[in-house]
Amino acid sequence: MYRALLLTGVAGAGKSTVAQAAGRVLTTAGCVTAVVDADALAQFGPHPADGRFYDRLKCANLAAVWANFKAAGARFVVVAAVVDSVPLRELYTESLAGCTVQLVALTADDDTVRSRLRRRDTGAKLEQHLEALNRPTTTAVADFTVTNDRTAAEVASEIIERAGWMDQVR
Repeated sequence: MYRALLLTGVAGAGKSTVAQAAGRVLTTAGCVTAVVDADALAQFGPHPADGRFYDRLKCANLAAVWANFKAAGARFVVVAAVVDSVPLRELYTESLAGCTVQLVALTADDDTVRSRLRRRDTGAKLEQHLEALNRPTTTAVADFTVTNDRTAAEVASEIIERAGWMDQVR
């Protein structure tokens, strides 16, 4: 059985950091695990007019990368991505062929998110991410929600436990 965790949340929620931590927890337990930051799969420009172009590009590239990881022996994959709708969730699920997929919403309080964003982003990108915090967000497409208010390893362990994967890491 192949298993996938999709970690979603606003910019600055900690998706990439927690995905890396989850990968370490699983790998340390002997699980052959791939970790993918979906943003790295769509470094492309200039920005096309189609608003969902990058989502489709990320998913097409994820499908190719997952096929290669699977061929190399991976049984687990942890993906950091913004998944904000049922159709997008379905697209990501299709990209992870053969996987049982669980979508986890990561949340953090606004002050923590703003602090993280100010440490990593500047200029227009920072302003765009800060402005997005004022828009309503949804966790309705997620299977469960975890608050990222501890170390990345602690949050990752909670996610793995709630996903029902602890039998794999003991």
